[in-house]
Amino acid sequence: MSEAPVLVGSFPDRDGVSPPTMRTWGSWRPGELRTVEHIGGRLVVVGQCFADDRRLRADFERALATDRPRSLTRWPGSYLTLVFREHDLTAFTDLAGQYPLYYRVADGQTVFGTHARATARASGLEPEPDLLTLAAKVICPDVPILTEDRSVYMGLSRLGGGQALRVTRGGHHATWTYETLAPDPATSFADAAGALKEALDAAVRARVDAAPRVSSDFSGGLDSTSLAFLAARHRPSAPLPVFTYQQSAGPASDADHARRYAGLDARLRLTVVRGTNSTLTYQDLDQAEATELPGAGVVVHARTRELLSRVANAGAGIHLGGEGADALLVAPPGYLADLARQRALRRLRRDCVELARIRKVSPARVLARSTRLSVTTVDRALRSLARRLDRPVDRCVEWLDAIAWWPRPGPEGGWLTQEMRRELTALVRCKAEGTHELGGLGVGDVAAIGEVRVAGAVQRQLDEVGRTMGVWPQAPFLDNEVIRACLSIPASRRANPLAFKPLLASALAGLVPAPVLSRQTKGNYSAEDYRGARLASGNLRNRVARLRLVELGVVERAPVMASLENAIDGLRAPFSAFNRLLATDLWLDGIEQATSSGGGDRE
Repeated sequence: MSEAPVLVGSFPDRDGVSPPTMRTWGSWRPGELRTVEHIGGRLVVVGQCFADDRRLRADFERALATDRPRSLTRWPGSYLTLVFREHDLTAFTDLAGQYPLYYRVADGQTVFGTHARATARASGLEPEPDLLTLAAKVICPDVPILTEDRSVYMGLSRLGGGQALRVTRGGHHATWTYETLAPDPATSFADAAGALKEALDAAVRARVDAAPRVSSDFSGGLDSTSLAFLAARHRPSAPLPVFTYQQSAGPASDADHARRYAGLDARLRLTVVRGTNSTLTYQDLDQAEATELPGAGVVVHARTRELLSRVANAGAGIHLGGEGADALLVAPPGYLADLARQRALRRLRRDCVELARIRKVSPARVLARSTRLSVTTVDRALRSLARRLDRPVDRCVEWLDAIAWWPRPGPEGGWLTQEMRRELTALVRCKAEGTHELGGLGVGDVAAIGEVRVAGAVQRQLDEVGRTMGVWPQAPFLDNEVIRACLSIPASRRANPLAFKPLLASALAGLVPAPVLSRQTKGNYSAEDYRGARLASGNLRNRVARLRLVELGVVERAPVMASLENAIDGLRAPFSAFNRLLATDLWLDGIEQATSSGGGDRE
């Protein structure tokens, strides 16, 4: 098993003599950690950066000479950038948040690192879970404002997607959003499609050029399938291994599409990974490997490991996946409020009618929610969230609830203990008193950026699993330039109820076969969740009966068990929230096991 790579360092912010320190350990992949030394500074790049060494050095020298460190965020890829100069340290995270930075200011220095637990320990903290942050991430994951600067450990701060940190020798600290991802009014749909075509094709080509072995997901859906066709174009003399997962007891629609699409290019070598009962959701959770952070992907760890093991057996290397595409290319329903605010009434009416037809709801309800949202400010929405937390409802979230700044909690809001409910409500009300500068972002744009950051966290967890198997899962849609291209136009202009991901279809016309781009549906795997819950019912009941979050005073056992029983019985249940709860519980187990065994991070 590969040891997780860690970078930890410190910058003395009140001492003009001591140099910064930095050390690394663990199993770094080729190119995952790169450094450049130059008179007056040092550059460290962590992640997936596809600029060659010559460009890295030239751009760094220019950034030092012109005092423009932010220019170092424009290389292809997704990566964390650290710039050390004599009098300051500046850090820039990637736009998706795949590579966050953790830090703590204490005792005349700023300790920073890429691994939360290791950074906490290096800064003198005994890693103690931040229960309020964990509760917010379980109950209100779509409200990033609540936890955007908090890590899962008490006293440890986090620099998330698109953010920057500067620390100076004089003790000054500043964090800011270096790129708001606000759309450019001068950019047309055709401009955005052209930029996406160039950025996505370059992202795939860079990975094919960088690794001797490349493979790809090939689900039969639009995103990963398109990546595979792009990759095949850049491997004209070699076959491209592609993989689709099909649960033997489930619908085969996606696998059927995958087989049909694979026949369109002789370079594609399709492997259908057949799932069984043992790879359904919730199976063998006690065998799931501990991850650095809680991640809901752990509930499908058996399926993930089966797929990645087949990828590894075919020749480990970079494995492409479509994570992030839905966040960038499917406009959140809140864009309807942006149409109302812009008084684009004809378009608003048309989209409300079409979406209501597709979702089988009343057009009048869609229009009413959209209009009401158009005059709802962020602080007002936060106050509404606080009231919902005070008085939770036993109703699952529906599609209409997504016409909002963020969906309010459903039955999971009733899981909280009274004490934690008070703390979380107080946090929400505190945030409602702040100033929320949106910088030209609409409701749909804010929601899309939040979904991109969720995708970044999902991909980071997949990366951890892949590392143990010698596979490097990568998501070209989460590259900085791809994100910039997609979000250069507002969500309302990426939306079309009558077309599926129209921006991607326009961008890849001529590069990806038309039958792939014309597919209007994607697979629904909710049946696997219900079946998996029934098969694992005994283990799930046992786990809920001994939830650490109950012992720690975060949730009550009875309402959680009631939600589980609904899932087992095939009734509507808050699966997403339950998955986050299980992931947090498993993460807490991992911390306890590491502590009791004397393991953990190096001193």
